[in-house]
Amino acid sequence: MDTPADILCIGEIVIDFTPGREEASYIRHAGGAPANVAIAFSRMGGRSAFCGKVGDDLFGEYLLGVLRDNGVLVWCGEPAGDAVTTMTFVTLSDGGNRSFTFAQKTGAHLFLNKADITPEMIQKVKLVHTGSSMLAGGTAPEAVLYALKAAKEHKLPVSFDLNYRALQWKSPGDCRDQVVKILPYVDFLKVSSEESFLFGGDGELARVMERYDIPLLVLTRGAGPSSVFWNGQEWQRPSVRKNAVDTTGAGDAFWGTFLYTLLSEGVRKREDLSGAAIAKALRYGVAAGELAILKPGAIPSLPLKADVEEALALYE
Repeated sequence: MDTPADILCIGEIVIDFTPGREEASYIRHAGGAPANVAIAFSRMGGRSAFCGKVGDDLFGEYLLGVLRDNGVLVWCGEPAGDAVTTMTFVTLSDGGNRSFTFAQKTGAHLFLNKADITPEMIQKVKLVHTGSSMLAGGTAPEAVLYALKAAKEHKLPVSFDLNYRALQWKSPGDCRDQVVKILPYVDFLKVSSEESFLFGGDGELARVMERYDIPLLVLTRGAGPSSVFWNGQEWQRPSVRKNAVDTTGAGDAFWGTFLYTLLSEGVRKREDLSGAAIAKALRYGVAAGELAILKPGAIPSLPLKADVEEALALYE
C-alpha cells in the first residue's frame, strides 16, 4: 500500500454471467458496481484502489487479476474463506436492458469487515466510493460505515451509488432503512429514475439533499437525459445513442468518469464544487455511459479516456 490513489472503491466484485450466442449459454465476465467504477476511473487515467472480498476459489483469483490488469490497486485482497465468490446471471431484453439473478445471496462480498479497512487506506486517497449492495447483510454494513466515518474525519468527500437490486433485500423499505444510516456521510449521491421510488420519487430528491446535507446529486434516466443538482441549480445532459447492445455497467462507466473528471478539475471537498467542474463531469460521464452500452459485459465495455474524448468531439 505504498502507492497512493485518487479514489478508494469499497464494495463488491462479482462474476457476471451474461447471455452467450447459443441458447441457454452464458459467458463469464467480471462485474460489480464499485469494481466497475474503479476500473472506469482507471481507464480515464486516474489512480484507483479497491477494497472488497472474493471467495477462496478460481473465480476470486480471476477477479483480482482483472482489477490488477486494469491498473487498479488491490488493498484488501485476502479471500473470504467461508463463502464463494458472488455470482450473478444477467438477463437481457431486446433493448439491452438487464435484470439480475443472484446465484448466492450471501456472497463473499458481504464478508468485508472493519479490520479490512485500515487508517492508512483512507489517508492515501482523495475520495471514497461505495454502494448499497454492501449494506445488504453480513459484516459489510459495519465496515462501510466505519470507512465513511473515517473519510469524514479526514475531510474526504464520499460518493455513494444507490444501485438498488431488489433480490438482495427483503423489501424496498429494508434497503431504504440501511441507506439512510449512511446518507449523512455522503457528498456525491447517484440515483437512477428506477430507484428514486425508495425516496418517494424524483420529486422528493431535493428534500433528500436538504435533509441529509448532500451537496451534489446525480439522477440518471437510462435513455433519457441525466441531471446533476447542486446549489439550487440543475445541469441536464441528453442521451445521444439509442441502439443499446447491453446496458450492464453503463451507469458505472458514467459514474467512474464523472468522479474522475471532478477530481481532475480540482474538487477535493464539497466546497470545491463549481458549475464549470460539474458541467464538464456531466458531459464526460454521459459520453462514457453511451459508449458502454455498445458492447456486452460491464468491464469489457468500459471506455478509455481517448474513446470518451473522441465521442465528445464527434457530436459536439
